[in-house]
Amino acid sequence: MPTLERSNLHVEGPNDVHVVHHLLLRHGIDCPIRGDKRPQHEFADSVPELTAAGDKDAVLATIETAVPVSNDRSVGFILDTDENPRVRWRAVCNRLEGFGLELPDEVPNEGFVADVEDFRARVGVWLMPDNQRSGALEHFLQDLVPDNDPLLLLAESSTEQAKTCGATFAEIHSRKAVLHAWLAWQEKPGLPYGRAIQARYFSIDSPAALAFVDWYRRLFP
Repeated sequence: MPTLERSNLHVEGPNDVHVVHHLLLRHGIDCPIRGDKRPQHEFADSVPELTAAGDKDAVLATIETAVPVSNDRSVGFILDTDENPRVRWRAVCNRLEGFGLELPDEVPNEGFVADVEDFRARVGVWLMPDNQRSGALEHFLQDLVPDNDPLLLLAESSTEQAKTCGATFAEIHSRKAVLHAWLAWQEKPGLPYGRAIQARYFSIDSPAALAFVDWYRRLFP
């Protein structure tokens, strides 16, 4: 269940938690992770706690339970679009329809933010990578790699070649394979996504990253 004393930002898994946490830190925003040992009074009540629900289905299920207990607070949800942004948005809308919101046919490019009057709560939804494209967290992260980065180009071609040599990862995980290959060739090989952001291997000023931070600030003012 959500922490009742403060706002919450629900994501799919631990990688998402640490990516969001370190991206926001690079933009001067600190928010606690579920289980953070720092005293809660160090954070304003409006600062959300980052919580990993477990997977997409768990985030969707959390929408129905988290909104009603978010009186006078904000609550946010981040999910991968995977193959079809419209299908994912429709799944979100199915959970939001009971809260009296006017829901657009498609998720706004800048992310969804609206107020639920019955619960005096602000609700936000971001679909990775950018509310428009099919994809996932890895597509968002690849946007944080400079254009024409030679190591990324090599990682892409090496990953394609690996498939012809018997690599068994599924096609849906190709982007993840590319990113892990690219991270293996950095100064500290193989850092997890969040720590790689902290180490400044990823930039933080791609259009998608800036739009995400703007969405966060609108949701948790």
